[in-house]
Amino acid sequence: MSSRKFSQFFHDSVSFFRVNIRRPIKRRGRRFVVNPRLGYRRVRKLGEIGRHVFFGYYDVSPFSGDGNLLLAARGPMADRAPTGDTSLEIGVYDLRSSTPDFRVVGDSSTWCWQQGCRLQWYPFGSSHTILYNRLVNDRYGCVVQDVRTGRMIDTFCRPVYAVSTDGRWGLSLNFSRLHRLRPGYGYAALLDDSADAPVPVEDGLWRIDMQSGDTEFLFSIAEIACMQPLRSMTGAEHYFNHVQFNPSSTRFLFFHLWLNKGRRFSRLITCDVDGEDRYVLINEGHVSHYAWKSDVELLAYSTHADTGTRYHLYRDKSGVRSVVGEGVLVEDGHPSYSPDGSLLLVDTYPDRLREQHVLLYGPERQTSEWVAAFFSPRRFDTTDVRCDLHPRWSHCGRYICVDSACEGKRAMYILDVGDFLSETPLL
Repeated sequence: MSSRKFSQFFHDSVSFFRVNIRRPIKRRGRRFVVNPRLGYRRVRKLGEIGRHVFFGYYDVSPFSGDGNLLLAARGPMADRAPTGDTSLEIGVYDLRSSTPDFRVVGDSSTWCWQQGCRLQWYPFGSSHTILYNRLVNDRYGCVVQDVRTGRMIDTFCRPVYAVSTDGRWGLSLNFSRLHRLRPGYGYAALLDDSADAPVPVEDGLWRIDMQSGDTEFLFSIAEIACMQPLRSMTGAEHYFNHVQFNPSSTRFLFFHLWLNKGRRFSRLITCDVDGEDRYVLINEGHVSHYAWKSDVELLAYSTHADTGTRYHLYRDKSGVRSVVGEGVLVEDGHPSYSPDGSLLLVDTYPDRLREQHVLLYGPERQTSEWVAAFFSPRRFDTTDVRCDLHPRWSHCGRYICVDSACEGKRAMYILDVGDFLSETPLL
């Protein structure tokens, strides 16, 4: 073993020890454990008999603005990638009830296990209006719906990936191409009409005017592939994924990814809402998960030659970056900052005990605290059907919601961390 590999092995071993030494031993028959300071009485499960219940990705919140309702999707008990004829029910739970029922408000056949149908409250912080993707005139589109009456308020001719916080702009990409090149993240309902083009000039990112419904093509995949190209891009198939506005929606990030001889590469680019003023922020071949900390600060799990694979905090449109959570946050996860920005919420992938952890990290003291650990059955390991925790904050910062298959099928678990945070040494 080379000295460099031994050094990395030693670092990983020590880091694993640091993270896991305080983890409680799982009780027999217990599918999840919580920090004793949290207590099981502060965990609420929302699930359905004979059905999977989940929300999807971590970059939007399922909680309504007033905290009374929780968005959810109810899917079939099938541990395989959905096909175009597989329907997903869209609904809400009323958290004011002690035993809330799943109330169906719609359905969609354009969905996946990782990102659902991009179900979200619209606009940001709404308490009664939602947006989600579905087929519109036999093409991918999206709808805006009132959950109180079920009335369809608006319909759009393109699917939405991300929406600006004021509800003015939507951003769209090719979900069929995404499904073909990254199974588990796109939609299988329609064939990819760009399949013959490794670097398409007519496929890319679109902007939707959510007031008028007008759609504008911002830029192509081919245009982005020409920006500061890397050697690994030659002969590869390229695509886009992971689009997110900054808090004030003045800029957004997106991933440019490419497949070359079975290997996946990725980089992160930012631009303004018109698709201009583009900046290649991460360009060394690897970036996975992300979170805006402010309009100009962005966290990502990424790789650099001088610092290795870590969480890095970047300043947009500059070369300024720093390592976050050195020796504490030692593996990839799905990060998001608390509403007040004081804490970082992140999860982990299954460890050797098949446990996925929910962690809180205090940037000021540079320490972390585990909140809960959920068992992960092996049949949910493959990308097509993987069930990540995808932890998400409520708007008030008191609750955390995760998806978990710890009891053999997907369900949503709400952790009440209000009192836990008041006692935590993280701040």
